[in-house]
Amino acid sequence: MTLVGNPHLLRKAALAAFFGALLWVSGCQSVEETLYFEGEAQATTFHITVYGDARIEASDIQRWLAEYNHVASPWDSTSLISALNGRAVVAPDHPYLCEMLKIGRELHRMTDGALDPTLAPVIEAWGFGVGPATLRPGDTLALEALMEHVGDTSWFSMAKACTGKSVMKIYLERAGMQLNFMSFSQGHSVDVVLDSLKARGATAAFVEIGGEVRTFGQKPDGSPFRVGIEQPREAKSEELLETVELQERALATSGNYRNYKTDPATGAHFGHTLDARTGWPAQTDVLSATMIGPTCALADGMATAAMAMGLERTQTWLSAHPEWDAVLIYGSEEEGLQVWSTLK
Repeated sequence: MTLVGNPHLLRKAALAAFFGALLWVSGCQSVEETLYFEGEAQATTFHITVYGDARIEASDIQRWLAEYNHVASPWDSTSLISALNGRAVVAPDHPYLCEMLKIGRELHRMTDGALDPTLAPVIEAWGFGVGPATLRPGDTLALEALMEHVGDTSWFSMAKACTGKSVMKIYLERAGMQLNFMSFSQGHSVDVVLDSLKARGATAAFVEIGGEVRTFGQKPDGSPFRVGIEQPREAKSEELLETVELQERALATSGNYRNYKTDPATGAHFGHTLDARTGWPAQTDVLSATMIGPTCALADGMATAAMAMGLERTQTWLSAHPEWDAVLIYGSEEEGLQVWSTLK
């Protein structure tokens, strides 16, 4: 995904353990101060524009993201999610963990299980997590063993009870169960930054991390925030298929065209989107799914789910949820790309 009017081509990447250096670009004084921040985080880039009298420094953004990283990153062995997956009894004394649990449960409900955080050990085994791949296409028995706890909803009660107060303790009751929230954690970090900007007095903001975007408020000149949807190609391109106006909403895109593995035996590619019913890479006709909704965490998760659900099932879901919008790209470069959109 790339942002219209921005010279930088933004790249979608997996959540990494290290939130990199942040660079404060400029802050120009006017009737309402406008602050621009850009840099690297989560193995990708970010661009943030803040309007109003908020006093924000690059160190503030660095601190917010570092706090989120220490809760959410599976690459950080000391993070709360790593402790929870390691069978520790965790005091969820940071609200982000409870938010993640509740968002994960809500997305599971919204997608009828197409997005399932209990896929964690399967995601790891395919090599789309922290460590190297241990599964290959054809490893049916190994996959069946890993799928033992996938679909287990016993963690729902933990999500329901979680309050973010240190007086309570939470843990995964069943040995072998793990949770993976990478399908929406980057979007959730966008929400965290945007909410923090609001709390600091910003009157409007544009927050983008790795192509996941959320906006709030009105730009001083009255013009809308605009986001461009990139061609779903492995090679980065500034050629856009669609341009979307985004006002008080969030947008996220998912696709397999850059995040995939290659079977060493056959040379065949398989994408990072997994079918929660089987554990195998999803056979999807969607090349790129862009979802537009109320929060970036939900949009991020729904974009991942749309890839797994495919074109027809996602269209059916959208017809039942008119408050959401989507741009779905399907077809092939050889036969021609097709765009299906709810946007007028």
